[in-house]
Amino acid sequence: MSITRKPQPSVPAGEPPKVDIDYLINRGGSVPNPEPAAGSGKPKVASVILRIPSEIGQRLDQALRARPVRLPRHTWILEAIVEKLDRESN
Repeated sequence: MSITRKPQPSVPAGEPPKVDIDYLINRGGSVPNPEPAAGSGKPKVASVILRIPSEIGQRLDQALRARPVRLPRHTWILEAIVEKLDRESN
């Protein structure tokens, strides 16, 4: 193991580094836009808590396991909601 000297700071102790503060202030930056642009095509999402009886949840899980292609429970519920809304609107 080699022994080396402790690195010395390039600026003497107690003296802050010199920074062009005006440059930093004038450089500025962009303000973050938390809302997507109107043409972004990404719809807003609303969180909803869904409480269902355990019997219905078990039936749902059985139906999903019986499918030949795995489908997430969330997707199945969204499809069911859309189907119901389509029937209601007709």
